[in-house]
Amino acid sequence: MERFFAPRRQAGRLALAIGLGALLASGAIGWAAPPAADEAFGIQAPQSLPKAVKAVRPTPSEKMGVSLGTLPEVRLGALDKSALLKEDAVNQRLRVKVLRYSVGRNVRLSAVDGNWFDLAGGARLWAAEIVSPDAFGLRLHFKSLQLPAGAELAVYAPRDASQAIARSGYAQFDPDRKVDFYEGAAAASGDLWTRTFAGERVRVEYLAPAGAGQELPFRIDSLQHAYIDPVDLAARSLVHEKAAGSCENDVTCHPEWADVSRAVSRVDFVEDGGGFLCSGQLLNDTAQDFTPYYLTANHCISTPGAAASAEFFWLYQTAACNGNPPSLNSVPSSSGATLVSTSPSSDYTLLMVVGGLPDSLYWAGWTGKTVPDGTDSTAIHHPSGDYKRISFGFKELSQICNQDAGTNAIKLVRIHWTDGVTEGGSSGSGIFKDDTQQLFGQLFFGPSFCGVEEAGLYDCYGAFTNTYTKIKKFLAAGSDDNSEQNDSCGKARTVKTGRLTNRIVKINDPDWYRISVPAGRTVDVTVEFDNGNGDIDLAAYGDCAGDALTTSAGQGNSETISLTNAGSRPAFAYWQVTLSSSTRNTYSMTVSVHN
Repeated sequence: MERFFAPRRQAGRLALAIGLGALLASGAIGWAAPPAADEAFGIQAPQSLPKAVKAVRPTPSEKMGVSLGTLPEVRLGALDKSALLKEDAVNQRLRVKVLRYSVGRNVRLSAVDGNWFDLAGGARLWAAEIVSPDAFGLRLHFKSLQLPAGAELAVYAPRDASQAIARSGYAQFDPDRKVDFYEGAAAASGDLWTRTFAGERVRVEYLAPAGAGQELPFRIDSLQHAYIDPVDLAARSLVHEKAAGSCENDVTCHPEWADVSRAVSRVDFVEDGGGFLCSGQLLNDTAQDFTPYYLTANHCISTPGAAASAEFFWLYQTAACNGNPPSLNSVPSSSGATLVSTSPSSDYTLLMVVGGLPDSLYWAGWTGKTVPDGTDSTAIHHPSGDYKRISFGFKELSQICNQDAGTNAIKLVRIHWTDGVTEGGSSGSGIFKDDTQQLFGQLFFGPSFCGVEEAGLYDCYGAFTNTYTKIKKFLAAGSDDNSEQNDSCGKARTVKTGRLTNRIVKINDPDWYRISVPAGRTVDVTVEFDNGNGDIDLAAYGDCAGDALTTSAGQGNSETISLTNAGSRPAFAYWQVTLSSSTRNTYSMTVSVHN
């Protein structure tokens, strides 16, 4: 077939960098030969494609030029925070190191609780605010969300609305603005949690297309009210405790662990009506394809619902040794995960992060082999939910952990601390061998705390030797769709008109497709996705040798390209689907051919 294509219309910038595989940075620990099947070493994530910063995505009111003025609010009553903190102090006498930080509150928000604004063409904008007094942060729970085509929903803290970088696009992790966007048929549907918004007030805007009716296509039935903050020392003094203990070590003071530290994050989740936090880390797989596998503890997250509510806070650590930590609201975060595998037998949970990941993260290595007693070991974690700390010790006889647990059925390893300890919020964090920096367990429970006597300076970790037998099929390689291998133009999958769903694109694994287009006809390709989970772009080609004829690289939840066959014979049109932020996202693709 010959090449006769011309772009139907200009859908985006004409320059598109490709060759993502060349951008991979080497891991901190390398090897001359492939690792054994039962172990892997850590690896640095690739950087996102360099590209021009996309325009700030406006909220519906900003886009439509609507001045919202003073909006109606649904205001809840005040909470007794001192009672909650005293309750937590009692609960923390248990040695399982999970930390509660928020409580659930019922709320009702309906169309009558907000203001409607009439727009051109019959569209309408609705907006309202929810206030939970004295909250450090709020998360809203949407029930039965089902947006009509052309609709848009934005959720944000109004005090941040004028400092704007939105959740979507190249600058989606800018700390100055946190906005959750959902739009039309591409939006997640059903029940979902928003991210955490700083402060006591959240604004909801709904852009209704013409003819959509007077009712809201969702309900907000509850929220999470964050009543503690790791740096809120005044509140913590009510129960005679600080954020993290004074014996904890700043991870930034130990540059030899800088890579592994970027695998570790704080993870918040909702369970049994409350918000809890633990720690965990990204795990490499033997294919080194940057699938966002995340290991934490079973006693933290063990159900699909808790996994879906998970919110990951990355790079929450100081920039310089013993320097001032960032605010939690300023660090990049990811929302949502799927439950891959979980078991109480070694107290593990393996998740796959759904939300977009920032640059500069690290995928930790691991070993499924038995680690001998006496092995020097290191833990990196978020004690009391505070910024990242590091603790040092060694592996010792693990029988005492089984006695503490009251059973030998749970597979555990025991770590004795020589410098630093763990606290509530550290659960799920890994323990790593000093020599190879490979993970061999995740924190379950233990009596350690700052100031404890020597006999209590230990904690018990779920043994990764046991965990590995249950998850080794996942750690062989991340999942992909049945269009693979289509990661080059020469391997482009030939498609027909219609719709393909549940496609997967990865940062170092673009997808290529092609279709035969009759002379004089035009092919349209549209991909739909959640931009908050990773920015997807399109580029169209007339063959495998030439430059892109047209591209689509917008900031929303869909991209579209069109090419017309201007020749006298049928010809193949090619297109490439690339991921330019995060490491993995899913999409649906619709292909049509018309006059």
